Amino acid sequence: MKQVWRIGWSIWLVAALVLTACAAPGQPAAPAAQAPAEAPSAQEAAPSAGGNVVRVGAIYPLTGDLAKLGEENKHGLEMAIEEINAAGGIKALGGATIELVWGDSQGKPEVGIGEVTRLAEQEKVVAIIGAYQSGVTVPATQEAERLKTPFVVSMAVSDKITERGFQYTFRICPKASWYAKDQVSFLKDLKELAGLEVKRVALLHEDTDFGESTAAGQKQFLAEAGMEMVAEVKYSASAADLTTEVAKIKASNPDAVLTVTYLNDSILIAQAREALGMQNIPFIDAAGGTVDPEFIKQLGSAAEGWFTEIEYTKYATGAEELNNRFHEKYGSDITGNGAYAYQAGYVIADALERAASTDRDAVRAALAATDMPSGPTMILPTDRLTFGPDGQNPSAPLFIVQVQDGELIPVWPAAYAAAPVRLNQ
Repeated sequence: MKQVWRIGWSIWLVAALVLTACAAPGQPAAPAAQAPAEAPSAQEAAPSAGGNVVRVGAIYPLTGDLAKLGEENKHGLEMAIEEINAAGGIKALGGATIELVWGDSQGKPEVGIGEVTRLAEQEKVVAIIGAYQSGVTVPATQEAERLKTPFVVSMAVSDKITERGFQYTFRICPKASWYAKDQVSFLKDLKELAGLEVKRVALLHEDTDFGESTAAGQKQFLAEAGMEMVAEVKYSASAADLTTEVAKIKASNPDAVLTVTYLNDSILIAQAREALGMQNIPFIDAAGGTVDPEFIKQLGSAAEGWFTEIEYTKYATGAEELNNRFHEKYGSDITGNGAYAYQAGYVIADALERAASTDRDAVRAALAATDMPSGPTMILPTDRLTFGPDGQNPSAPLFIVQVQDGELIPVWPAAYAAAPVRLNQ
């Protein structure tokens, strides 16, 4: 009878120890009958580095029409995390490795929101990286704010993402109005660069947050530059043909055309541009589908002469080595999407090192205090990476590149130009 009592006591003791160990660090286990709050506090939701692993969520369009672009982001982030783990992981957390927990937005806002909820509440990630599309990132970051989960925006440009007073959103890439500003600055410089004085400009853009917010900036900066907007044509990025839309642009007789695209529509526009004989009119894209390697691959010679903005170029100082590593691993050059996702991985790792904690509030505070100088872990072509009070990186550079002989060649700013501008005049 005494032996039975001892066995029963042992079982009870082990169960008590297990329950204690499963509680969040420094907190008692929640009573079984306690109902969860609508939005758990950052401390309650914070994962531990149990098993010497820190879980970080990532949301991109991994399936659907934008899966190819989602893959670019995924590869960049994967490569960074593999490097971080191989170098010893998060040393302040005992060498904890980072485990990426993937979410697939499918390119749909409602799915993106659901993935944030799943990653934060079920997967207990310490932070989330994403989400490429502005239309997904805007509501996704709102949900992350509700759940007090840090969200590092590697790529998504709508201005309002960092204009809502959120405390848990941090954006590495430029915002839409900066793309518009640099497009117009380039138009002004075309007179000196190629002898083209631009006075009349047409706008052609897809109709989601990406296109609308960038076009709003284009209108503002064109007006400030004294240039006339002679047409604005909007379209759905899922359109099967854009010949009519491009014909409307041609009819407005512009000196140049500013576009905002995704991949499929950028290809349709380029095809229509060639069919309508508009090769003498410069088209300048806002780092949309034109930066995808498929743009040149599918169009061949029809892509020649196109201009686009890009967030990263292998011709920037120190970029060749990163591009070579990426190319060896994935068989293609790294794009702006991949480079900014890569940088996001190092931003998270840096914050975890300084926080020395997986508490979400501690990680949020560390992200807000980010100050990464240029070097092996800060690969953007700028002096340093920081976040302002609004969570925006104020030093996110942009380049203008032109398709020349099948490659995206930097032509602006002059400090990064690898070749002169070519115009068919």
